[in-house]
Amino acid sequence: MTTEDRPFSGKKKNLSIALIAVAAITAVASSIPAVQNYAKSVFNKPERHILAKVTGYYGTNQNEYLILKLKDEFGIQIEIYETNKETSQQIFKQKFELTQDTDAYITLDKNTTNLALSDVDKDGQLDVLAPSVDRNGNLRLNSFRFNADLNSFEPLQESSPLSY
Repeated sequence: MTTEDRPFSGKKKNLSIALIAVAAITAVASSIPAVQNYAKSVFNKPERHILAKVTGYYGTNQNEYLILKLKDEFGIQIEIYETNKETSQQIFKQKFELTQDTDAYITLDKNTTNLALSDVDKDGQLDVLAPSVDRNGNLRLNSFRFNADLNSFEPLQESSPLSY
């Protein structure tokens, strides 16, 4: 039997040691949370979940808008789509990021919801209400109103923690 025929001799032995070392390093590294999060972001497609949707009519022509409350790995987003009257196609208009927030619910007119339309500022136009909880555990009532002059939505006021 020559040295090349032996199971663990020379180059084969070095290759086996290198493979074992790589496997050990990979096992240790994969137990670190930061490495796990990085691997998830590299290998997993971001998942978006629709938490709620409402439809409202805004503007001088009373155009139909679809308002979605979505969740992904970064937090909550409010996306607004305008419905084309001729084709019924929904055209993306705006997005509001509520980064690092989680979903929350409010009670309006004895109904619990996580996305609603209500005339908060008493201007005769329904405002979008999207409650959330920030990373510090504060409940926030994110509200957006339709600005007819700009033909777009804007925050009604800076979102601030609700007091009990």
